[in-house]
Amino acid sequence: MSHTLFTIFFNHSIIIAAAISFFRFKSVSGDYYPFIFLIWLGLLNESISLALLYNGSTNAVNSNIFVLLEYLLILFQFYKWNESNVSKYYLLAFLGLLVWTSDNFFLNSIRQNNSVFRVFYSFVILFFSIDKVNKIIILENLRLTRNAMFLMCITFIFYYGFKACVESFNMIHLGLSVTFLRKLWFILYFVNFISNLLFALAVLWIPTRQKFILRY
Repeated sequence: MSHTLFTIFFNHSIIIAAAISFFRFKSVSGDYYPFIFLIWLGLLNESISLALLYNGSTNAVNSNIFVLLEYLLILFQFYKWNESNVSKYYLLAFLGLLVWTSDNFFLNSIRQNNSVFRVFYSFVILFFSIDKVNKIIILENLRLTRNAMFLMCITFIFYYGFKACVESFNMIHLGLSVTFLRKLWFILYFVNFISNLLFALAVLWIPTRQKFILRY
């Protein structure tokens, strides 16, 4: 299988989580809706990218827009889980918009694969995920392998930790060989594949919506 086919297969593995979330959508807790919307948005972006690349166009513009929406949705997801200090999330959302605008319109062009914002939001997500994992381990009694929140956060740490590393190489321009950089990106595609499988497992364990019974 060629490198291109591997890339398409790895990136579109998100379709597994998207399909599961589609069938479970009406029954799961609304606290997890931002994550489900993120899954669907990821599948849409991968499909658009594939169509553009197939026609000889660049997918940089839609990918740069996607990472901003991804960041905002993940922020919203952590807010839904925590529901405290909303001003902190507004501040991080505004700061993210500021960094994204600077990266795509002042420091670089939106038609390029820009890494400043990607490094920034990867570290923000890592911070929230590590904090949440620590709290879950201390406070939750549910088996961690069946805890959707834990699985999502562990996957965030796994994926965005490696993504921050790869994007840092792309941002700093250390003069590394093209072959080395391609190998790093290929590893990131594999990391993305594993992450998508973990996301599918997490979707399976999203708690069902609580049923309210009126008492007379």
